Amino acid sequence: MNTPKSTSISNLSKEIVQNIENKDGNDNLIPTGFKYLDEEFGGLSLGELLVIGGRPAMGKSQFVINLVSNICDIEPVLFFSFDLTPTTLTSRILSNRTGISVDKLIRNQLTNSDVNLIKLAAKQLENSKLLVSDIGVANINETIDIIKEHVELYHTKIVVIDYLQLLGIGKYNTGREAEIGHICRVLKMCAKELNICIILLSQLSRAVEVRGSSKKPQLSDLRDSGSIEQIADKVWLLYRPEYYMIDELDDDEFTSTDCILMVIVAKNKNGKIGVSYFKRDIPFTSFQSIQRPGDTFTFNVKRLLDLENPFKKDTDDDSVPF
Repeated sequence: MNTPKSTSISNLSKEIVQNIENKDGNDNLIPTGFKYLDEEFGGLSLGELLVIGGRPAMGKSQFVINLVSNICDIEPVLFFSFDLTPTTLTSRILSNRTGISVDKLIRNQLTNSDVNLIKLAAKQLENSKLLVSDIGVANINETIDIIKEHVELYHTKIVVIDYLQLLGIGKYNTGREAEIGHICRVLKMCAKELNICIILLSQLSRAVEVRGSSKKPQLSDLRDSGSIEQIADKVWLLYRPEYYMIDELDDDEFTSTDCILMVIVAKNKNGKIGVSYFKRDIPFTSFQSIQRPGDTFTFNVKRLLDLENPFKKDTDDDSVPF
C-alpha cells in the first residue's frame, strides 16, 4: 500500500508554533536583497509563482538581473534566458556589480580601471550559484524537465524565465490564450511540487500606452490571458513614469520622476499590495530600493548643527554646502 500524500494538520500547526517559540525564520522565504521591498511586501516565497510584468523599456530584465545578482551568491538560481544570450546576460550581471554600462562592456570600450573592476567582479562570480540555461526551443515541457533536473542535482531554489510570451507548448489547437493559461498552470504546479520559487517575466498589453494621462499598469494589462493573474501567487508590475515624459509623481510633494522605478505589487496572495520605489543609476546598471522618492535627498550633518546654533561662528570651514 502506498503512503498517502497528506500531512496531519496537528503536526503542521505544531511545527508553526515550534518555529514561533524558537524564533526561527521562515525557511520558505528568501529575501530579494531589496531592503524596502522585503520589509513591506516580503521576499520570494518557495512553492509560489511570481509574475513580473512590464511594457518594453521598463527594465524588466535588468531589474530581475539585479535581483538574481543579490541572491545568487547564497541561493542556487536557474535562469532561462530566452530573450538574452548567455553572454549578454553575464555582461549585464558584471555591469550591475561594477556600475560600468553594459554598452561599454560589450563594445570593449573600457579603461584600465574598468577592466580591473570587471576582473574583480568575475572573480567574485566564481563562487556564484547561478546557472544559465540556453535551450534552443522555448518549450514548456523541456523547460519543466530541465527545472526538475536542476532541483535534483543542484538543489535549485529560484528559477527565472525570461519571458512568458517566448514559451510555447508545441501544438495547442484552442488558441494562444488557452496555451498561455496552460503554461502558467504547469509552472505553478511545478513550483508547488518542487517547493521552489518560479519568477516569470511577462509582457503587458498595449492598453497601457493608450490609457489617458496615467500609464500605470494594471493586472488586466497582463498580455494574452486573464488566467495569468488568477494563477500567479504574486504579480509585480514595473512602471517608469519618466519614460512617458511624466515629470512628477502624483503625490503631495510633486516628486520628480527622474530615474524612478515603481514596482507595483498588484497581487500578493499572502500579504498586502502597494508600491515599492527604486532609484536607478544613470548607466541603467542597478536599482536601489528606497523608502520614498523624496528620501534620496542627502545633506551635510555639520550644516544641520549650524542651523540649530545660527549665532555660533564656525572658523573651520564656511564653504561646505548644505
